[in-house]
Amino acid sequence: MKWLIACLSALTVIILFNSLDMPKGGASGKGNELKEVSKINLSSKQPELEVEKQWLKKEIEKPKVEERVSAPKEKNPAFPVLEIEGQKYQLLGIFKQKMKPFVLLKNTENNLIKLQVGDELTTGIFLEKITASAIIIKKGSDTIKFKLFERSDNG
Repeated sequence: MKWLIACLSALTVIILFNSLDMPKGGASGKGNELKEVSKINLSSKQPELEVEKQWLKKEIEKPKVEERVSAPKEKNPAFPVLEIEGQKYQLLGIFKQKMKPFVLLKNTENNLIKLQVGDELTTGIFLEKITASAIIIKKGSDTIKFKLFERSDNG
C-alpha cells in the first residue's frame, strides 16, 4: 500500500511540473544579458514627446489664480478667559490643599496666580467664593461668576 501511494505521489508531481508553462530558452538564454546603455548627450536638444507637448500646453493655458492673503485668525484659548479691567485671565483649575480650596489663574504675561477665598486679585477685586465648577469674584458692589466648565458655541 505504501508503494502505491509513493508511486501516485511521484506521478502527480511529474504531471504538475509538466503542466507549468516554462519559457523555451530558460533563464540562461541569449536574450537575457544586460546591455550597457549608451551615453546620453544632455547638451543637445532632445525631441519632445507628444505627451510633453500636451502637458506644456495645459500649463500655459492655466489661468493664474491670485493668492489671497487673509489675516491670521485668532486662536481660541484652550481655557475660558475672564477679562477684568482690561486684563485677561485664564482659569486653569479649582484645587484643594489641606482642605482649603484655591484657584489657579494665568494672566497674559503667563504668570500663575494662586487665590484663596478673600484674596485680592487686583486693587478692589477679591475672590469671594469658590464652588466645584465656578468662582465668584467681587468687584466693588458687582459680582462676576466665572464658570470652569462653560459650554461654548464653538463659534
